[in-house]
Amino acid sequence: MRIHESVVINRPPDEVWAFLNDFFNSPRVRPGALALRQASLGPLGSGSVLQGRMTILGFETRFTMTVTEFDPPRSAVVTLAARPIRRAAIRTTLEPTPEGTRVDRTTDFELSPALRLMSPVFGFLLRRQDRAASRNWKRLIEATPPRASESS
Repeated sequence: MRIHESVVINRPPDEVWAFLNDFFNSPRVRPGALALRQASLGPLGSGSVLQGRMTILGFETRFTMTVTEFDPPRSAVVTLAARPIRRAAIRTTLEPTPEGTRVDRTTDFELSPALRLMSPVFGFLLRRQDRAASRNWKRLIEATPPRASESS
């Protein structure tokens, strides 16, 4: 199943990128997110491993994300391992626009065989969470004062 969400944020790509890669923001933005941290050593980049906790259908679950592509401040791809998801890949791209930065996020996922009949419900819930996350990104990033270099 594929889910796509897009939002335009009135800030330059480097500011949006910095916000999206600050793990403190994950629970502030994403419904169901409880915590996210980098588990691997070194700077964030291709090969980095992230661990987190979230609620899915009311149950807390742990997940692991591995960064497979990392091209700041343009794009990143992570794979996700979490129950009840069999496999997932999340691609986030940032593109400058006259209005600021367009953020596109595409999630491809497959549920475990025992839960495939729940795909429509699970897809609905993930779409709703992605929509809420996009609105929260926009609200929180745009509420932050622009960097001094922009306001001059």
